[in-house]
Amino acid sequence: MSEENSRPAWGVIQQDAVELLRAKYWKNTKTLKSLLAGNTEFPLQISLKPPKGNAALNNISHFQEFVDSWKSFCEQAEYESMQVNVRWETVIFRSISEQQVPTYLTIPDISSLARMLGDAEEQQLKGWQSRISYIFDSLSIELAKRTVHPIRSIYERELFSTLVANLEILSGFSKLELELLVKLIPQLHKGMGRGSYLRALPVIFVDTKYIEKNLKLIESVTAAILDSSAKEMGLLSWLDCRNKPKDWLLVKPLCKSAADALGGLPLLRMSSETLLQFDLPAKNILVIENEQSCLSLDNIPDTIAVSGGGKNVSWMRVNWLANKRVAYWGDIDSEGLAILSDVRSKLSTVIPLMMDTETVKAYRDRMVDEPESVIREPVALTESELMLFRMLRNGDYGSARLEQERLPMDFVYEKVRVWAG
Repeated sequence: MSEENSRPAWGVIQQDAVELLRAKYWKNTKTLKSLLAGNTEFPLQISLKPPKGNAALNNISHFQEFVDSWKSFCEQAEYESMQVNVRWETVIFRSISEQQVPTYLTIPDISSLARMLGDAEEQQLKGWQSRISYIFDSLSIELAKRTVHPIRSIYERELFSTLVANLEILSGFSKLELELLVKLIPQLHKGMGRGSYLRALPVIFVDTKYIEKNLKLIESVTAAILDSSAKEMGLLSWLDCRNKPKDWLLVKPLCKSAADALGGLPLLRMSSETLLQFDLPAKNILVIENEQSCLSLDNIPDTIAVSGGGKNVSWMRVNWLANKRVAYWGDIDSEGLAILSDVRSKLSTVIPLMMDTETVKAYRDRMVDEPESVIREPVALTESELMLFRMLRNGDYGSARLEQERLPMDFVYEKVRVWAG
C-alpha cells in the first residue's frame, strides 16, 4: 500500500492540498476560466479536515506530519509575502493536551492561487495577463487612430470575458498573431465585404488567411466591442461575405457544340452556388452521382454532364433546369434511390437512367454488398422504384448494390443516347 493510500481521511497535509487545488481549480478548464472571468468568486476556502475525537491519538505520527506541514507552509508564506491564510484553532486532546490545529485554507485571489500551485502556474497566469493587457491597450490605441470609439467601460467586461473564453487560442498566438488581431478589429464594419469572398475583404496589414483561420475568435471580439449583431448574424453574414465554396461539382460537356459554348474547355469545376446562377448551354443535362462514370462518357449530342455531388443535389431546384431535358443516373442501391427521390422532389420532370429492375436483372451477377442501407422509404419514388428499393433492402437479389461503374459501356451508351435523342 502506498504512503498516500495509508494516510487517514483526516488531516490534509500541504502537498495534498496543493494537488487538490490544482485538480479542482487549475486543471479544470471550465472552473479556471470562471475564476479568471470573475464568475466564480474568491476567496476560495478548503477544509483541511482536522482530526476529531480520538483520531489524532490513533495516528499520532500523521497528526504531527499534518501540523508540521502547515507550520512550515505558514513560515514560507510569511517569508515570501504570500497572501494565503491558514486558520488555526486551539483544540484540547485528553492525552496530548492543548494543540494548535490548522482547520481551513483561504486563498484570496487568482494570483495567490497560482503562486501556491508553483512556478509553472504562476508563469502561465502572468502570460495570460500579459496577453490580455496587450490586447486591451493596443486595441484602445488602434480604435482611437481610426476615430472608432475606444473600449468603453461598458464593453471592458465583455471583452475580458471573451478573451478568457478563448485562452487556449490566445496562449498559442505568436507576438505577430496578437498584433494582427488588434490591427484587424478596428478595420471591420458591417457590410464591408459587399458580397465578395472572405479572402477579398479590403483590409490592410492583415492577411485574410489569418482571418479565415481565426474566424470564431475574431467574431467574438468584434461582437464584444463593435457590434453584438456580429455574433448573432455570424461574422461572414455581418461582413456581407460569401461562404467559400465547398461542394465543387465536375461539369463535362459531352459534345463539341457544348464544349464550344463553354469556351472550348473539356472539363470545369463549379460550385453548387455557381450553378444556381449559371445556365449550362445545352438542351440535355445529365446528372451523374459518380465522377468516374461521368469521365467515361463522350459524344452525346447537345448534352452537358454534372457529377460528383453525391447526396448534394440542392442546386437542382434552380429555375433554368425547368427548360432542359434532365436525367439522373446513380448507383442502384437504397442510397442511390434515396438520392433519386431527393432529385425528383426538386425537379419532378427528371428522367432516371439505368436505375430500374430491368438493369438489376440484366447485371445481377455484378452486384456487391451495400455497407449501410437507408431504412426510411423515400417519398418521391414511383411505385416501381419503391418496389425495387424494398427488394434491395430485403436482400431479394442476394447483394444490395449495383454500382454505376459495373455496367458495360456499350449498355450505358445505348441508354444515354436513346435518352439524348
